[in-house]
Amino acid sequence: MNDFLGNAERFIAGHLQDEFTLEDISCACGYSPFYFAHRFKEETHKTVMEYVREKRILAAAEMIKNGSGICAAAMEYGFETHAGFIKAFKVAFGCRPRDYAAHCCGDYWKGFENMNNSKIVIRPVTLDDVNDLWENVYSAMTPKEITEVKIKPAMEREKNHTGIELAAEVDGTVVMTLPMSKPFWIPLGFLWDNNYIARGDGRDELMKALLEEMKIRCRDMGIQTLVSPQRIGDEGVKAFTGLGFKEAWVSEEWVYLAMSV
Repeated sequence: MNDFLGNAERFIAGHLQDEFTLEDISCACGYSPFYFAHRFKEETHKTVMEYVREKRILAAAEMIKNGSGICAAAMEYGFETHAGFIKAFKVAFGCRPRDYAAHCCGDYWKGFENMNNSKIVIRPVTLDDVNDLWENVYSAMTPKEITEVKIKPAMEREKNHTGIELAAEVDGTVVMTLPMSKPFWIPLGFLWDNNYIARGDGRDELMKALLEEMKIRCRDMGIQTLVSPQRIGDEGVKAFTGLGFKEAWVSEEWVYLAMSV
């Protein structure tokens, strides 16, 4: 971070709970308001107050995560109305504060123990899956991040035949996914960030179902081999070896497991 942004960040971080103006922050950083506002937007792609508002939302969200009431968190960071806070929160996170608070309690889908009578569907992820993915797969992200970073890129890769993210839906709820990308012209598909480890419950059966459907999709894309990069010594090595992957090559701390499709 350069000195300009560093100084601005320090001022903002130290005054998140205070009222201040553009003149206050520009003066503290040693610039005219006009120059400061212009350069700040050039470097962050946000106005100063848009950036401050975002930081206040993040700080309020951290309070909520730690058990604070929604109104208390909103007032702590200068939001004058409950409605205004909810609107700003939803823009930043893609969900309402009360949904975020419930999510932070960790009440996620736990139905992996007995799925004998469940309806299981394996299909590509869609925009409608964002809440299920938030609850059960990408819990550390926000709904907005999941939409922009996971779902939309996966749908674009599927459209361009350069990858896909399959979802395992159990009784109408998405509980697992398996993302794959084909980053090169060579017929390889890479399985990424699924965080799968063998647990001895229904998740193992779901992963097998995801993998079988992935093989079919890969053949349609002209992919001949699936590759799963794993850190040496991680549980994922054992898990994917148990699914039929074999060691293909090793590079520094990574082992690349492969399976023909």
